Amino acid sequence: MKWLPLAKRFRQARGSGAALRLALAYHNVFKTQDEDVQLVLADLADYTGFYRVNGEGIPPDDRAFSDGKRAAFGRLFRFLNLTDDEKNALVQAARAETLASSNEGII
Repeated sequence: MKWLPLAKRFRQARGSGAALRLALAYHNVFKTQDEDVQLVLADLADYTGFYRVNGEGIPPDDRAFSDGKRAAFGRLFRFLNLTDDEKNALVQAARAETLASSNEGII
């Protein structure tokens, strides 16, 4: 696989269909019925703190870093097009990962 030519081809294809093509690519990569995909998404949601909010007193640089991690997962999340049940299941799985991480140490 040649990444650069694929990237060039995608840039040239930008237009009304490019966003749809990108969304389809995300959907194809992150097939939410796949157990491995579910595990990875739950881990990423936990790692990025997607469902957590920064408390008061956090230094601005730390806040910006955590906001950036959440924004990166948010981009992925936006393309997933999950049902309400799938969103709720992801929240529960991410919370379970957070609890496990805090009890065992972060990987």
